[in-house]
Amino acid sequence: MGWTHYWRREEFLPNDDFKNIISDFRKILPTMPIELSGEDSIGNPLIDEKQIVFNGKSGQDCEPFIMQLHEVPRMGRITVFSYCKTERLPYDFCVQCILIISKHHLKNLILISSDGKENDWKKAKEFCQQFFGYGHEFKLDEMVH
Repeated sequence: MGWTHYWRREEFLPNDDFKNIISDFRKILPTMPIELSGEDSIGNPLIDEKQIVFNGKSGQDCEPFIMQLHEVPRMGRITVFSYCKTERLPYDFCVQCILIISKHHLKNLILISSDGKENDWKKAKEFCQQFFGYGHEFKLDEMVH
């Protein structure tokens, strides 16, 4: 079994909240200790008004992180269920940070769970807290994967 983070959200995210997520991620990205790539592990991350897409650099990559302003629920679900398997590779830290940022702005509009426990998120929570002044309050949600 791989190391994976999961989230559940509505089909449409509020535009202003998504803009704030993008803005914060763009601010923190240059200070992150890990270099990211695009979806296919080459090129640059894709961050625009409609989506955030990144992966680890080639050789340090697994599944890409993808979050879009509008996502269609799959397999007959009412809400969007997404996940990103990182296998604890270095870019896992960046996935945790973007999920902490997302939870801060979306609050109860997103539920986040993980194969890890609260303590496994300590480094990312501290990084966000130091950079933004939020992060310590982040808690994983109880959610069925």
